[in-house]
Amino acid sequence: MHYHKLIIALTETNRIMKKIDKIEIELIMESILNQLHIKQPEFKDGLNSLPDQIKKKIVNKLTKEKNETTFISTLAEIDFGLLFNKLGFDLEYEKPYDNKQTPDWTLSIGDSKAICEVYRLGKSKEDEQISDFEKQIIKKVRELEFNYFVKFKFENQYFDISMYDINSIVSDLNKWFLSSSKSVGEKTVIMDNFCFEVSKINTKKNHLSCHGSLRQIDIKRNKIIQSEYQDENKITKKLKIYKDLISQTNYPYFIGIYLDFACGLCYEDFEEYFLGKVVGFDCEVDPDYEASLEDRDYGTEWTELGIFYKNPQLSGLIIYDKSKYNLLLNPLKNQVIYKDDNLLILNNLKKHV
Repeated sequence: MHYHKLIIALTETNRIMKKIDKIEIELIMESILNQLHIKQPEFKDGLNSLPDQIKKKIVNKLTKEKNETTFISTLAEIDFGLLFNKLGFDLEYEKPYDNKQTPDWTLSIGDSKAICEVYRLGKSKEDEQISDFEKQIIKKVRELEFNYFVKFKFENQYFDISMYDINSIVSDLNKWFLSSSKSVGEKTVIMDNFCFEVSKINTKKNHLSCHGSLRQIDIKRNKIIQSEYQDENKITKKLKIYKDLISQTNYPYFIGIYLDFACGLCYEDFEEYFLGKVVGFDCEVDPDYEASLEDRDYGTEWTELGIFYKNPQLSGLIIYDKSKYNLLLNPLKNQVIYKDDNLLILNNLKKHV
């Protein structure tokens, strides 16, 4: 939904939360929640469409949440809940099971039940750190008393921020401006990485106006590719975390993936990497489809992820991308989602997603 853009803007205040006590943090997040209700009526309407017990649980969770990333991830969970609610499923949010696990959504229709765990795929931790570092530099640079517009960029997109001191960077820039008058187009590179270029003479103000350039998104496919011997990524963990629970309940299991623009990935990446050359086939109309899957070894470089359709725990992926939900089903017909008891769930998802 469009309210995610509002949240990203509103939660910039959360960057300084380490200096704010717990009560103030809760008040800020509660204020953000109130802004959502006021500025995005569809968010309020969506919450009101959910069962009262779920609505109260979600509102209480959002009001008390003090971490920006978790706050936005909870909104992604809500989006999937609203989808399932719209499709006519009965819902339970963070239902506790006997093994004390609480998957995000348990959905049921008739006598059929399924589980969906939601993962919001956004910026990597490294992207977040460098983005924050850039904002801190720009803030300090704007305090310098020179009448120029300045463009700022990193020569190297990824680097260890702990190796650099912002005050030293700004001090070197100050010395460069003091050394002589500058013309449009002149630039300096400080510490071989921080490039400042004069873009305009500012005749109305006596301090620098500094703006960063749009950083190119580095598409990190290791966010979804799980190569052998590497540490498990988040989606692999989501795939495996409910392995025992799914075996016990025999419920279909879906991973809902909310793609933020900042992650640099799209639905087609998942379709290509998860299904490989079997994209475009339909086991219900192609009699050789099942055999082709069994005879070929797609996605071996993905280990758990690439051969997800051979994993009895995963029924499929539901991917939110560009305001649209996409369904990637496990194509093997012996998977639990294709059993007669689960056909209501299967047909309902295929009809609407």
